[in-house]
Amino acid sequence: MVAPMAGDSHSSADFGGELSNEWIGKRVWFLEQIPNSLPWGDDSLLEEVPESARGCFGLKVGEYTTIDDQRYQPGNFITVDDYGSLVNLLSRVKKVSGIFVPQYDRLIPTSLWRPHHQTIDLSVYRQGVRNRFVRSLMLTVGLLTFGFLKPEFLMMAIIGVAMFGLFPLVESSMAWFRRVDQFSIDELNKRLVRNEFFRLWVMRQPTGMLKVAVGILGLIFVGQMVFDAQNPVSGPRIPDSIMRAALVPQAVEENGEWWRIVTTGLMHGSIPHILFNGMALYSLGRVIVALVSPSLLNIVFLATVITGSLASLWLGQAPASVGASGGILGCLGFLMVVTQKFKNELPGYLRANLIQSCIVISIFGLLGSQFIDNAAHAGGFIGGLVLGQIFYPFLQLVPGETRPLIRGLSVVSLAILAGGIVKIAWEFWG
Repeated sequence: MVAPMAGDSHSSADFGGELSNEWIGKRVWFLEQIPNSLPWGDDSLLEEVPESARGCFGLKVGEYTTIDDQRYQPGNFITVDDYGSLVNLLSRVKKVSGIFVPQYDRLIPTSLWRPHHQTIDLSVYRQGVRNRFVRSLMLTVGLLTFGFLKPEFLMMAIIGVAMFGLFPLVESSMAWFRRVDQFSIDELNKRLVRNEFFRLWVMRQPTGMLKVAVGILGLIFVGQMVFDAQNPVSGPRIPDSIMRAALVPQAVEENGEWWRIVTTGLMHGSIPHILFNGMALYSLGRVIVALVSPSLLNIVFLATVITGSLASLWLGQAPASVGASGGILGCLGFLMVVTQKFKNELPGYLRANLIQSCIVISIFGLLGSQFIDNAAHAGGFIGGLVLGQIFYPFLQLVPGETRPLIRGLSVVSLAILAGGIVKIAWEFWG
């Protein structure tokens, strides 16, 4: 998993005290900071202001709101006559998706509304970091306490901790050591613009293939639930669907059912499991698809599902193992290599997020060792690192076309995954 990128809407509180006066004249301050040599260095990524709103000050509403007895819904544009009226409007709208000014025909992200005019005060910065750390620590302790007091909710509690407690906890811990006071004003503004344009670019990349993939995993899990409802087991026994098609070491070693090292990566053990893995696969997969190639995602996922399954088979202790976690950790390991190769082109926060994910998953694995297959996680992650090194000489940032060899391996990977789906169905109803 990877920490989510910021959304499009921002609270009016994000604008702080005095609003920027950059928009009184004709200058658009961030245009000169756009990294034009990079794929995301294009202001066409910004939404165009509709004709009816051009030449005006105003904003795009991010949530349902009422201003002067008039009701607005998300996506509506509100225009005002002058800069002072815009300042007043920004203080009254809680969620803002973008701002527009007369001299520019595109919607300005709220993150770019205020450029840096001075360096960052380290003591003030660290106070904010300290506050985030304390809040996330309290949430983490609270959820874990609840989980251990109510063992039936432990898995849900640990997932909640990973998503809402550990990520900000690790992020704030890493942020504490960041010497932001050493960045010049120009460097701060360059980072601000580059990060926002990269985020916008990734968010606009096609994700149809990923949605289909996650949807298929969801349908397979629905099939599991239907099969288990038709074939209930008594007591604490492992569900029959998992025994039939997931990674059961005894079935592999004694019956030679090696196909299970693939099918297990397409199945899941519970609703939280499929939701958590689905979000993680979508989050990591969209970055791989955007930066290198959809074909490589197919190859990496299949190969590291296999390396994760083999690690579980040889090093794990559980009587059965299930889930796409090996392939997801493989994507994480592969992205670690990609971000290292293109560290001069990619924004630093991307690699920082990946490192945070590695730390969070390690802690997550320790906390939930009784129901998490850490061997599969490690096998998938190491497999992703190794695969990244194998493909390292061929990696290109946003290539115009995919090499024939990689396309061929991708087709083979998809065929094997499709075969795994068919095999699961056959084991259930064949």
